[in-house]
Amino acid sequence: MHGTPPPGLGTRLVRETLGVDSAADLLGRHPFLSPYGQLTALIADATFKVDDLDQKVQERTAHIARELDSVRGGQSAAALGSASTEIALLSARRDQSAEHLRTMAGAYRRSLANDSGPVPGQAQGLGQVSRAEAATARTPGGPPSAVPPVPPITGLPTPTVRRTR
Repeated sequence: MHGTPPPGLGTRLVRETLGVDSAADLLGRHPFLSPYGQLTALIADATFKVDDLDQKVQERTAHIARELDSVRGGQSAAALGSASTEIALLSARRDQSAEHLRTMAGAYRRSLANDSGPVPGQAQGLGQVSRAEAATARTPGGPPSAVPPVPPITGLPTPTVRRTR
């Protein structure tokens, strides 16, 4: 009897770190072009890659287990020659990708925690917004900002052009 396969390593990491069922659940939380939107897209992509590598490791180890059973039954062991190297390389890629995913998910979680309150050292007063609101306001297609845009710097000296002979 075949049930739903267990979630891959990437999906489990996202569940443990961010408390969501799937990395795809993160994609709708922020405007795509915002910094958080881009970070959640990177997290989702890394999750899918880790899950894919995890599945390849599991498939390859299951294949090797079947090969070992046939060797026990008297078949040649020639097919097992490079199998351990292949599994070791896949496992190393999976572990490196999983560590990268942990780092991104942790940064996302810490960043959300930092942005949920006022900027340290400042009281949230009239006309002040959090960094998350300011980032969203700078995003094309984002909601209008209550903070006026910063005017460009003027009055800076212009470089003089040197004439060459």
